[in-house]
Amino acid sequence: MASITFADVVHQSINFSREIPSESLVLDLIDTAWVQRLRDISQTANTRLVYMFSEHSRFGHSLGVAHLANLLMQRLAQDCLEKVKPYREAVSAAALLHDVGHLAPGSHTAYKTWFPEQADQHEKIAIRIISEDPELQKVLGSHGDALSETICRIIREDSELPSWTWEIISGGGWNVDRGNWCIVDSILAGVSYGKYNIPALTDSIVISDNDHLALRENRLDAMMHFAVSRHAMYKQMYQHRVLLAADVLNSAIAKRARAITDKIDFADATMRKVLEANQVGELSITDYFNMREPWWRYHLMRWSNDRDSILADLCSRLLNRNLLKTVRVSSDDQYESLLRQARESVSECGYDPDYYLHTVKTGNMQSGDSHQSMHVLMEDGRLSPVSNADPLFHALLNETRTKNVWLVMPAEAKGKLGRTR
Repeated sequence: MASITFADVVHQSINFSREIPSESLVLDLIDTAWVQRLRDISQTANTRLVYMFSEHSRFGHSLGVAHLANLLMQRLAQDCLEKVKPYREAVSAAALLHDVGHLAPGSHTAYKTWFPEQADQHEKIAIRIISEDPELQKVLGSHGDALSETICRIIREDSELPSWTWEIISGGGWNVDRGNWCIVDSILAGVSYGKYNIPALTDSIVISDNDHLALRENRLDAMMHFAVSRHAMYKQMYQHRVLLAADVLNSAIAKRARAITDKIDFADATMRKVLEANQVGELSITDYFNMREPWWRYHLMRWSNDRDSILADLCSRLLNRNLLKTVRVSSDDQYESLLRQARESVSECGYDPDYYLHTVKTGNMQSGDSHQSMHVLMEDGRLSPVSNADPLFHALLNETRTKNVWLVMPAEAKGKLGRTR
């Protein structure tokens, strides 16, 4: 079969051809165990407790990212074939494999759950997996001796590579990763916030003389459309207050399970290794492979009947959507005083504040883009930062520097505080 087609919620269908080496490599990788595992890794975690159809996995997202990367490279090759050709296979594979290091529960939520003091390291884990897994090494080796190492260098954003090779996947502002999840997560949540004009962007991106990606000035409007869409997705979906309340249950569950590991009624071998680990790097790639949503959900089910009343209650709350409630800390509140009152209220209601009182902060989702975002190729040939080319981007950047703070607690404690929001 020369071409294989996948139904897609964004493009209706996406195709990978056996006759194009970079796309043939993607098809070979799709059939590996690590890529198939992505079907068992949630894309948006507890978002499904807010938006009922938001149940999709990392698998479709990863194929969509690979598709967008190939579309963009086809466009870039029209003007810069000699630059694109040597890296086309590596960029395609990196686009598909960039998320193989995600863990359950819920990809990014996994770090809030298991290692709340540690930054997300799914790219580092992906590099370990690509480097150590025999099946991936065999597939990649059949397409080129140095291919595996080049893919890892792209994922780690190696400064010795042409910058465009990794900017396609992880550059600031728009990239094929964000470009896919913004619209896919929007569609599958049943909202319109994340929709934007994909062809208007991909058809207007070029490789600059200094080997960075740049956007032609005449389609700056398309970049701003995406920036506003991404901003709305964070404000309205990813930072929804109910989602915040659900996510703190994840971390409370893991914290309690760690505290009673020796007394817990059930934990499989992988779970015991996770609970004993102080950081994600202590786990093996076999442990990563086993950390899937069904594994997490099964432990929640077992723990909801555990002899430990705190663990059982926390798990039951998450399983049955009996979530904790949020209290917005306003500019008029004295945070330390409010926190002290909240702790007293939680205790008076019979709950342990160590597990039933949490502080959550949101904001800063575009804070790094001021110096990382794709530059704009002006009509006179100059390269300009997007924040200089359009004041809207600067306004979005300043707005997202504002942090919102919430306290999260049981409904009874919130009632004792006399708060309605």
